[in-house]
Amino acid sequence: MNNVLIIYPVVLMIILTLYLYVKNSYEVIKAAKNKIIKYKYFKAYQGEVPEYIEVLRQTLKNQFELPILFYFLVSLIIFFDNLTIVDLIFAWSFVMFRYIHCYIRLTSNYLPYRARVFMIGLFILVAAWINFLISINFFIF
Repeated sequence: MNNVLIIYPVVLMIILTLYLYVKNSYEVIKAAKNKIIKYKYFKAYQGEVPEYIEVLRQTLKNQFELPILFYFLVSLIIFFDNLTIVDLIFAWSFVMFRYIHCYIRLTSNYLPYRARVFMIGLFILVAAWINFLISINFFIF
């Protein structure tokens, strides 16, 4: 199977991250200009900020936590030239749940839904890692 196919979900994750950078920057600049946030807040990210700014900041930070394991897995799949349809299903599913998680976080931020979606994405990523490790015979000593 063509390894390029696994890059498409990766590109969507990158687009999500870049979107969050742009949205976060826009909202922070707007809040700073309107004196909603004091500039000294940015020295150590301590002090009072509106909840929507903190939610945006945390949502952006999330893109450098669990998704890092996804990026590393994709790199290994490409390195081992071991892409299967199962890998693609896992990759697209993981990305879909990351988008849903981000949407929930930036709209209602309703924790029970957000946690459920996060756990499904985590389960998908763990299953993808197990699938990969089995495919390279990692568990055979």
